[in-house]
Amino acid sequence: MGKKITVLSILCGILTVVGFRLWVDTPPTYASNKTVTVSATYNEPSASNDYINKSSGSLNKMMPYYMNDGGSPGRNCTTYIKVENILDNKEADVVQESDQQQKQAEQQASHKRIALTFDDGPHKNVTNQILMTLQKYEVKATFFVIGQNAAKYPDVVKKADAFGHEIANHTWSHKNLTKLNVQQIQAEIDRANEAICNATGKTPTMYRPPFGALDEKVRESIDLTPVLWNIDTLDWQHKTPKKTLANLKAQAKDNGIILMHDIHQQSADALEDVILYLKEEGYEFVTTSQLL
Repeated sequence: MGKKITVLSILCGILTVVGFRLWVDTPPTYASNKTVTVSATYNEPSASNDYINKSSGSLNKMMPYYMNDGGSPGRNCTTYIKVENILDNKEADVVQESDQQQKQAEQQASHKRIALTFDDGPHKNVTNQILMTLQKYEVKATFFVIGQNAAKYPDVVKKADAFGHEIANHTWSHKNLTKLNVQQIQAEIDRANEAICNATGKTPTMYRPPFGALDEKVRESIDLTPVLWNIDTLDWQHKTPKKTLANLKAQAKDNGIILMHDIHQQSADALEDVILYLKEEGYEFVTTSQLL
C-alpha cells in the first residue's frame, strides 16, 4: 500500500512538472493570430550585456542595435544612421531654411529700386548739407552738375565723387539745347565735361538736358547717355519741404528717377524725410547708371 502511494506521488509530480512546462512553452495567441516567443528565463538587461560582450569590441555603440535582429528576418542593422547625424542634419535643415527665408526677405525688401538725382549744383552750402544727409543714411545719388558751378566749386564736386556718388553733365550754362546748333550743343557738353574732369579726374557718361528739352538733333550731337526723370518733386517751384515730400509720395514707384535740386535750402531740408519715407516703403536706393 505504501509503495503504491509513493509511486502515485512520483507520477503526480512528473505530471505536474510536464504540465507546467507545456503551459509555459505554449505560445500565447493574439487577435491577429500572430505568435511571439516567450521565455520564462529571458532577462532584457542581461541579454543586452551578453550581446555586447559577445561582440568582442566590434559593436559600434553610436549605432542602434536590436536583439536577435529585432525579431524581423533580414533586418540589416548597419542601415541605421547615427542619432547624432540625424540631429546634425536637422540643424542643417533649420539653418538652410533660415538662410532661404532671409534671402527671400532681402529680395522682397530690395524688389523696388529708386534713384535720387540732383540738378543745377553744386552749391557751396546746400550741396554739402545734402552730401551729409546722404552719408548719414548710406544712400548714393547722381548729381547732374552745371559746368560753371563745377568750375566754381570743384572741391564740392570732388567730395561728392569721393563719397561714391555719380557726377553727370547738365551742360555748361543750362541753355535749352534744342534752341542751339550742333556746334553750340557740343560746346555746352564739352566745357562741362572738362570742368567735371578737372574736379574728379573722370569724364561723365551721362547728361541731362536742361528743362528736359530733348530732340533728335540733340541726341545725335551728344555721345553721352541722356537721362530724364519720372518723379518730379517740383522742389524748385514751391520751395516747401512738406510739398516736396507730398509730391514724392504721390509719384513714388519702382524704377523711379526722382528729380530734386541741390541749389535750394528747402530741398536739402526735405531730403531726410524723403529718404526715411522711401526706406519705410521698402525701396532700395541705387544710382542712375545702376537703374538704367
